[in-house]
Amino acid sequence: MDASIPARLPALRCRSLLALALLTACGSSNNSGTANDPDGSGQTQKYVVLRPNIGLDLSKVASFAVVGAGTGGQPFWSGGDTGTLIATLEGQGLVALMLNGDVSPVALTEMSDGSTSTANQPAISAIYATPQWVLMSAGWQLPQPQPDGQTKFLDCQTIAVHRPDGAMYCASIGIRHTGTNGEDLEYPVHANSSGSVVFLLSSDSLNRNIVYKLVAGPKGEPSASLVDAKLHPNWFVVNASGDMLVQSNSSASSQDGALMEIRPVDGADPVTVTGAHNAYSIAGAPTGTNADTFYVVNGGGGGWPFDGTIRVLKKVSGIFQETDVAISMPDMNCSGLFPLADGHYMFCGGQSGLHLARALVDGQVQTSPKLVAFTGIANPNAVGGLPFRVGGGVFYLLGKGASGRFFARHNGLIQQDIPLSPNIELLSMSATTSGGLDIVGVDDTTNSKVRATIKPGATEVTILSAEGVSLAEVVVFTRIN
Repeated sequence: MDASIPARLPALRCRSLLALALLTACGSSNNSGTANDPDGSGQTQKYVVLRPNIGLDLSKVASFAVVGAGTGGQPFWSGGDTGTLIATLEGQGLVALMLNGDVSPVALTEMSDGSTSTANQPAISAIYATPQWVLMSAGWQLPQPQPDGQTKFLDCQTIAVHRPDGAMYCASIGIRHTGTNGEDLEYPVHANSSGSVVFLLSSDSLNRNIVYKLVAGPKGEPSASLVDAKLHPNWFVVNASGDMLVQSNSSASSQDGALMEIRPVDGADPVTVTGAHNAYSIAGAPTGTNADTFYVVNGGGGGWPFDGTIRVLKKVSGIFQETDVAISMPDMNCSGLFPLADGHYMFCGGQSGLHLARALVDGQVQTSPKLVAFTGIANPNAVGGLPFRVGGGVFYLLGKGASGRFFARHNGLIQQDIPLSPNIELLSMSATTSGGLDIVGVDDTTNSKVRATIKPGATEVTILSAEGVSLAEVVVFTRIN
């Protein structure tokens, strides 16, 4: 353990985060006496608990990764920027990728007496980092012995790691994974700039999307509360202060069952945003004087065709003012607003081919955007619904050209081409926070599952590992009477 990490909190082995309530402790501190000795034998019964501290200085961690078998169609690693370091690892589980290049396995559990436990580690399916918290989707249950000798299981859907001190907590609420495209547009966790307020997408008992607001309690422990039981978001984004712009299904909706509104962070009444809008038309809030401004690309056809208007929702003295700014781009159909090297760009198509259009510069709408054409692409290829991914200030477009499939990586200024083997069938791709691209696919020539990465700035795909895919040629059905 790093010397900068505080000493272990005495007697705390697991913490449970409950919606609408402050965190409560669980583990050995809640299972003393007869709970630890259910049969009266005088022997302490050991059981698996969540460690009270992750045991790492998170300021020295570049990212986390999950190695080994992936679950639920998720990539084999999560957290961003992990692909180049996983090739030599064996086994499976959570690892920390340190800034100095070291790779450290991370044990999230231990035994109730504090001894090391290498078994019963939770399977992490996704990782979301915010300025104050690292949230991990676990879908896990902790066994808790009871005084009557029975075992009760504590539901731990989400593990929350406090970044300043490494303290760990578990929550019974899960994080809803909407979509597989990996862009910020579908990111289910958002925080304000300081990280003091976090919003996460979850689900209710009717399998509807709901949002929880997570803040720190009086002792630093996380506390989550439901934003609104009637709010069922399709997507949402958060500005620097923590105001939430959300599109949701509502009986009061007037546009195809969807209502867009701003939920102020201070709990003031929601502000309805007028007009027709699209899930792929929200920019991340720029920094500086426009940090609390939202931008919406108006498009009655879901952004296609683009109608040439960006709605600016600027916060002035606590009040959001709507202004529509017209953009002149003849014959272009555009959607999205993505942060690249020198501004926010839209992805556009037209008779002259595929383009990027610089629509925002320093938070100001460009009425005549600079157009940057993609070269060499005859047809874009969609993976998980879209042919592109955005992250780390670059835009990856998968397309087919004269020499086969390739990735066109563009930062708004320069295009770089990265060829893709015709034998690789892509299953998922995810842009990393430093401008790389993580890939999962199948090599059709060897029937192997492939993990690969494009390193930031590199112009080749690096295969990290391949493992055989087992398929039964004959399946026998058995009758059950």
